Amino acid sequence: MEENYLIENKKKFYITFASILLVSVLLSTLIAIVEPQLLIGQSVIFSIFVFIFLVVIFCLLIPPVNRFVIDILRQKYLFYVLSLSFVLFLPLLNWIYAIEFKESVSSYFIWYFLPTILFFIPIFFKNFKFDFLFHIAAVILFAVGFDGRFTSDTLSGFSSSEYNFNALWVSSLILILYSIQLYDFEEKTNWKPTKKGILYALNLSAVLAIISIPIGLFTNFLEWAPNFSDVPMIFISFIGIWMTIALPEEIIARGVIQHQLTQNVVNKEGKYFRYWKWSILILTSIIFGISHWNNTSQEFIWVYILLASIAGIAYGICWWKGGLFSAIFIHTLVDWVWQLFFKSA
Repeated sequence: MEENYLIENKKKFYITFASILLVSVLLSTLIAIVEPQLLIGQSVIFSIFVFIFLVVIFCLLIPPVNRFVIDILRQKYLFYVLSLSFVLFLPLLNWIYAIEFKESVSSYFIWYFLPTILFFIPIFFKNFKFDFLFHIAAVILFAVGFDGRFTSDTLSGFSSSEYNFNALWVSSLILILYSIQLYDFEEKTNWKPTKKGILYALNLSAVLAIISIPIGLFTNFLEWAPNFSDVPMIFISFIGIWMTIALPEEIIARGVIQHQLTQNVVNKEGKYFRYWKWSILILTSIIFGISHWNNTSQEFIWVYILLASIAGIAYGICWWKGGLFSAIFIHTLVDWVWQLFFKSA
């Protein structure tokens, strides 16, 4: 009986892994076609790295492959080799094509190398009670540089694709660094869809629409502007939002910050656990909202922060009920509908 179970799992593993490789090839090819580079060498390197990032992301998020990969990474030398390889990918690439070498190096050390080191620290101080704060500090640094405003020099090795490359690179790097340090990583951080998680995402996205759209229209932050001119891009944009916006933002906000604060600050045995859990949800949502401070014009900063904070509450609830898949699903739905039907200030 046990032997049959192992054989069945092996079959499932190989089928899933083959699917991951196929999807990664298709997506990396699609990205390279949609956003071609100026030089052939850049296009080739871009495609190869995007493929590698996608394989790592899928292998760490999709069961049962993620359990197998994490067990391998728990052999520490492989974890260090993969982590350091990933943190060195971008500068090596950028030193070939970067416009400003000096600025690119300083940007890299502040927004990429430093948070990676912060992520490493808890491995060597296992008995330190507040080691989770290093993870939170690290992802906040990653988040600041995430959209490229402070890391444009580091990312200048690519033309027109800096944001997408950065999103996939940061997502894969955080997942690698987090994988062997979070005790229940494969259970909490995965793309296993559940009926409950999907229903919560659908229902809460409707609630968000009822609350947020009137606020956005009333304040002139949103403008009704439906756009269905390019049908293929409608579906491609859904995948793009999932992989380059919802994925990194949810890994940072819910996967690390909300999870770590809930697990390490709240006393789960205490009678007030429920209230503390909600307090952390709201705090994380406010942090998430504030992280959007430079995504719009000065006039609408506070409207955007308010709407993003409200959305963060819904995303956090989905994280409770359906894990990372549910949080990313609702985040993608909200941004996708926004992109299709509204123009923002």
